This record gives sequence, structure tokens and C-alpha cells, in this order.
Amino acid sequence: MSGLKAALYKDLKLFFSGAGVAALLLPFLLLAAFRIGLGDLTTQSYVQPFPIAVRDEDDTIMSRSLIAQMKRIELFSDVSVLEEDTNNEHALNQGAAAVITIPKDFFYDLYTMTDCPVSIVLNGDMPLESTLIYSIFGSVMDIIRGNQVAYTAVYQLCYGDLDNEQHWALYQESSVNLLRDALGRQNVFENEAVQADLQGALERRLTACVLSVLALFFSIAAVKTLPEELGLGILPRYRALGGSLGTFVLSKLLVAYLLTLPTQILMLAVFQPERPILFLFLALLLLAAAFGILLGLAAWLGNPASVQRWGNLLLFLSLVLGGTLWPRQLLPTPLPLLGKFTLPYYAGLGLEAAAYGLPPVKLLGLLWPILAMGGAGLLFALFMLRRNKRSKAARTDHGNPAKPTAVPALLPFPARLASLSGIKLTAMSGGLRGLVGLLAVALLCGMAASSVQSGGRQQLCLAVYDQDQSSLSQELVQRLSQHTELSVRSCGKEEGLHLLLLGEVEGLLTIGEGYGQSLSTEKQIPLRYEGASAAVSLQGAREIIAGQVSLQRSRAQASGNAETHLGRVLSAQESAQLQMLMDEAEASMPPLHQMQMQNGASAPLPFVPSQISFTALMVLFTLLTSAAWTGGRDGRLVERRMWSLPFGRVLSYGSDCLALVGLGLLVSLCILLFGGCADLWTAAATLAYTLCVSALALMLIRFTGTDGRVDGLAPFLALILCLLGGCFMDLSQLSPALQTVSLLTPPGLALEASRGTWPALLALLCAAAILFVIGLHPRRK
Repeated sequence: MSGLKAALYKDLKLFFSGAGVAALLLPFLLLAAFRIGLGDLTTQSYVQPFPIAVRDEDDTIMSRSLIAQMKRIELFSDVSVLEEDTNNEHALNQGAAAVITIPKDFFYDLYTMTDCPVSIVLNGDMPLESTLIYSIFGSVMDIIRGNQVAYTAVYQLCYGDLDNEQHWALYQESSVNLLRDALGRQNVFENEAVQADLQGALERRLTACVLSVLALFFSIAAVKTLPEELGLGILPRYRALGGSLGTFVLSKLLVAYLLTLPTQILMLAVFQPERPILFLFLALLLLAAAFGILLGLAAWLGNPASVQRWGNLLLFLSLVLGGTLWPRQLLPTPLPLLGKFTLPYYAGLGLEAAAYGLPPVKLLGLLWPILAMGGAGLLFALFMLRRNKRSKAARTDHGNPAKPTAVPALLPFPARLASLSGIKLTAMSGGLRGLVGLLAVALLCGMAASSVQSGGRQQLCLAVYDQDQSSLSQELVQRLSQHTELSVRSCGKEEGLHLLLLGEVEGLLTIGEGYGQSLSTEKQIPLRYEGASAAVSLQGAREIIAGQVSLQRSRAQASGNAETHLGRVLSAQESAQLQMLMDEAEASMPPLHQMQMQNGASAPLPFVPSQISFTALMVLFTLLTSAAWTGGRDGRLVERRMWSLPFGRVLSYGSDCLALVGLGLLVSLCILLFGGCADLWTAAATLAYTLCVSALALMLIRFTGTDGRVDGLAPFLALILCLLGGCFMDLSQLSPALQTVSLLTPPGLALEASRGTWPALLALLCAAAILFVIGLHPRRK
């Protein structure tokens, strides 16, 4: 026990000797920034409520009743009835997803099966919303068509050519069953529609993001000193004094957990989860997994700077790919697959599973992959530590992969400046491998930004678990797949639950055993639909499914209706003839609705991450990490020697600036390659932003007493500034005051400058100049 206390004392002292106090305070600011600047993470992952307009030319009790039913559908935020002098263009420009016109005498014509199609004008600038309303309305039309087709075929089979009396009998029987099927269409499901838990889903995503950042950040802080300790021979001396390798590693894990505990307690108070013990259990699992992975990384790398650099890059990748800053569904293939190897992915899965009511045993069954990765990292670290072949020449400073001192003095000054800047750029990136890895991550971010900016999915994604496996159940899946606005994914029960918990599908449709047989009877159809907690389109998806099921049921019950009319069982030949008559009736029936497409107002999107937003985040993240290279003790000694030479101050500080600016521009170029740099304003804003952030990073290095350890704070500083700068949320929709605050941050100014605002561009350049001048002040010794 005394050995563990000694190790804990050592690790805590190492943590607080750097930027420890600031690292403990910044998580609280990050939590506040997430609440302010991230907004509804589900806005582009799921369909939000949208308005529609209705023109009632029939103006009867039936038409008004139909409009009242439409208003009860939660997917429609507003159903406005247009005046006679209001045209379709005006309604669409006001933000309506569609204008539906109920023609005069529609219900009488519907009763008599007369051609009187409903007109639907869709908003072409709201593609998913307009096609969804078209499908919902089309589901009711499918029910009407299915009934008319089935009863027409039954009467033709039983009576041949119909006289006037038989026609009215057909209309009467068809209308009674049509009213029953239309009003009771939701009864095809075993379960009722439930209200989507939007607020809960948002808070769980925020929680998953913060838990992931905490676990990764403090694990990095706990393990990054390992190479330095190995180089100084601390581990052999610790073991010689009676300590064990297990307690040496355990102390670092305990330190990481103790450091995350204050923020976890605050999160319990803010989010108030229903199962706080399970929440703390999940946080401990995530921390243990992150610690194992990063301990393996630290045991393999050669100096603290490399551990911090690669750890920060891993943290950044996890946020981009794991579905926290933006939903994974918006990312292009194969990035969503890579997201399954990140901590935020499993943090979100665990929180959703806990909200779903899964017990801890099943929760472990979902999270075992990340625990396996953490265990593999821990075993690798123990293997490396037991070998203990680390070089004792490991640097005790911040690490210097390359010393920028071998610059020929006879070269012209511009050539010396450029050469030294190139050497420093490579060194700040962690060598050639580090530079390649950094640019590869930037390219991935560019791909992600391009996909997110294009609006992500244009379809509703449904998972279908076909337990019945009958011809009719397979026909239902095929009918749903033929809807262009639906993306149907067949899966097993467990896979469907995973997809639902992760929010990768709008809902899970389970077709139970006996589905095919139940269609021809009055029994409850074994059909269950469960929507994701953040999906308000649950009602719309159920409408589409109900329409197809009702159509199938009408055809399946046609034989029974025919037998009732004939008073006997149909022969095989008559059954085949009935099916043929229904096919002919369906092919000859006129369309019940007409669709047009017109331009209108786009749907409001408060969640607006663009490529310049990605650029702002990654440039800030990268330069705060890389600039710390200049703050090592060797770097300070070299700088003081160079400042004693003629033009040495300009050569030293200028090369630092040029190296950071060059690195930031390389990262920006990789992100903006995918169509993001389409105008001069974006290019100018990116350049000015890179200059400003480079100057800010160097200024922080020179005026902090953390021996260049600003890289440890880089994740928090970058996220806080970008969230407050409005990189992921249109702050103007929340509060004008927040929009003003965003202009006090470099990311906020960059976003504003990219829109063509020259005062914001000028402010960035002035801030860069001021910060560069401040950075010329000699370092603290």
C-alpha cells in the first residue's frame, strides 16, 4: 500500500507541475460551451417537424375533418389553410414543405370511384420533407386504391358486368370498409406511437461527447510522462524499493479517474440521469478502455511530446468519427465504419442502452469491443514495460525530434529563414510520419465536412427484422424498399436493436411470426414499430408502413369477401382469376393524386457545420498542439543563443511563425480540397485565421509557465473556442448576444469573414499582428 501511495503522490505531482489546475477547470467551461454552442445534434440526423399548407376547395364537413386529422400528426409543425387568393408560390416561400389541394366534390367522386385526383405541390428545396409528406399522403391513397381494386375485382368475379344497382352496392360496401381501414390504419401495429425523446437524446449525445473527451484527455495526462520516467530509470528504482509494475500502472489509472471525478459529479447534477450508478459505471468503463489504449501508445512512443501529439490526434479523430460533434450518418463511407473503433461511439451506445432500460450485464455485452481494445493496449504496455528496453536518452524536456540548428550561415537570410522554417515544421509535426498522419486526418475531415455540408441522408432509414419469413412478409419488405424516400435495411433482432440505440436508423420494424396468415383474418397483425429516441418522424414512417400493410390486407381479404358473396369456397381457378382481376383493376385505375415540384424556402438548419468550421477546429487543435514544441527547455536555450546573433531574433521567431502558418495552411488545404475553397473570401478568411491562431499559440507558449505544455490543453481550448464561435450551431437563431460573443473568438471571426464580411477579416489580421508583436517579448527564463 505504501508503494501505491508513493506512486500516486508522484503522478499527482507530475500532473500539477504542468498545466494541471487549468486542466481541471477547463472541463467545466467545456461543458458550458457544449450546452451553448452545439445545439440540437439531431437536427440533420433526423427529420424535424415541418409546416405544410392545404387548399380546401371542397369546403365540406368531410374535408374539414380531414384537415383536423392532419393537424394531429406530430410530424407537421403547422397545417395552414390557404385563402382563395393565396397562391402556391407564396406558401412554399413561407417555408411550407408542400401544398395539398382538396378538389371540389372530392369525397363524392371518391365514393363513386370517379377520377378526381388530389393535387400536391412539393417544395423542391426541402427534398426529404416534401417526399415524406408525399409518402404519408400516398399511404392513405394506397389504402383507398387497395380497397377499390379489391372490391371491384370481387364484384366482377361474382357478378360479371355490373348494373346500376350493383354499382351502388359496390360503392356502399367499398366506402364502409374504406372508412374503417383509413381511420384504423394505425391499428395494424401492436404498439402505439410514442412521443420522441428529443431533449433526452440531445443530452445523452452531449454527455457522451464530454465523457469521451474527459476519458481520453485525462488518460493522456496520466500516461504521457511514462517515456520520461522510463528514461530516468524511475520504474526500475521503484521496483527495487518493493513496488510492483501493477501498482505503478494502477496509480496512473487512479489519478486519471480522480481527475475526471469532479466533472462527472457536475454532469450528474446538470443532466440528472435516471440511473446515476449506471452512469458512473459507464464512465469508469470508458476511462479504463481509454487508459489501456493510451498506455500502450505511451509505452511504444519515445517521449512525452509524441504521446501528447498522437493522443491529441486520436482524441480529435474520435470526436470526428464517433458521432458526437455531428451524427455518424452524415459521414461518407467508410468513415461510419471507422467510427465503431472510437470511444464516443460506445459512450453514445452505452447511454442510449441505459436509457432504454438494459441491465448492466447486457450493457457489458454491447461495450465489450472497446473493453477488448483497452485490454489489448494494456497487455501491449505491460509487455513493453517488462522488456524495459526504452532508451535512457529519452528527453526530459518537451521532446525535440529534430534540432533546427544546422542551417548554413553563408546562405542568404531568406533562404536560411525558409530552411529553418521547414525543419521546424517537420519537427512540430513529430517528424515525417507525424506530418503524414496529420495530413491524412485532415483529408478525412475534409471528406466528412463535404458530406455534412451536403445535408447528409436524403432518405428515412428503417431497419426491418422479418421474423415471419413468409411470401407476404417478404413482399412487404420489397414494397417498402421500392419507396425512394425509404432506405430499408434487413437485419436480425440484436443488430436492429444496436442500430436503433445508436440512432443509425429512424426506427425498427419487427414483422412477427404469423404475419402472412393474419392479413386475411381480423386478428391483430404481429407488427411492431419502434422509433429512435430522437426521431420525430415516427408517425410519418408508421403512416408509410400502414399504407402498404393495408393494401396487402385488402388483397388478402378479397377471397373471403368473394366467398361471402358467392356463399361457397372459391376454386383454385377462381382464386387465380380474382388475382388477375385485381391486377387489371389496379393497372387501369386512374391516379388518385398528382404531384408537382416547385422551388421554395429551404428548411431552417440550426446545425450548420461547414468545411470552414472543420478547418477552424482542426487548425486551432493542430497549432496549439504543435506550437508547444517551441516551449521545451532545449528550444528556449537555442532561441536565446540565436537572439544574440545579428537578425537572430527575426530568424528564430520568424521561423517559428512561418512553420506554424505553413502547417496550418497545409491542414486547411487538405480539408478544403473537397469543394470548400470555392471563393476568394473563404481563402482569405482561412489565411487570416491561420495567421491569427499561429500568433495566439506562440503568445500562449511565451507567457505561460507550463514549459510549453499548452498542447495538453489544446483539446479543451480548441473545442471551447469553436463551440462559442458558432462552428456547429447558427447562434443567431439562439440569441443575438451569443452571436456577438462569437465575434470575440478567432473561429467566429473566420466564419463571418468567409461570408464576405470585410470588417471580420480585418479584425483577424489586426489580431494576428498584435499577437505577433506581443510574442516578440523575450521568454520567461
